[in-house]
Amino acid sequence: MIEANYKYAREMARKILKQHKILDIPTNLQVICEKLGLEYVELDDSNELDGAVLELDGTRVAMLNKAKPFVRARFTLAHELGHIFLNHDKREFYDAEAARDYGEDLPENQKPAKEKEADAFASELLIPMEQLKKFQGDLKSPDKLAGFFQVSKPAMAIAIANFFSTSKTFR
Repeated sequence: MIEANYKYAREMARKILKQHKILDIPTNLQVICEKLGLEYVELDDSNELDGAVLELDGTRVAMLNKAKPFVRARFTLAHELGHIFLNHDKREFYDAEAARDYGEDLPENQKPAKEKEADAFASELLIPMEQLKKFQGDLKSPDKLAGFFQVSKPAMAIAIANFFSTSKTFR
């Protein structure tokens, strides 16, 4: 079984933020989509996907669904961008949304490596470690930080845990 390369995924997210001169939070995914040449579309339909990057009639489209929980749609779109930037052309079929709908959401350790990498990319893209450092005084308020970064509370909790595990400041 191929192991996920989390370090590479996070480094790629930092590279993309730097390349696109995205310095502020929340991360503006529309800027990244437009610079990639993706048509950016916002849907408002609860029966559609959370977010995706699709090819329709030869045009690549980045979609974010405002009818779904906004933070989940943002993470899904960032995850799909991760697949593009990490060159995951051929990957195992894994539809996280369908799995959730059927109550079969796989535990993290059972997800395919490329899905784990895309999750790590999305997390770093939406919650850049460099930005999180600026909020050290608020690390005990994940709900507040989740609002600033426009991410889910669980995503912020994971980012804070990663911050403490990688930060030399707190060792």
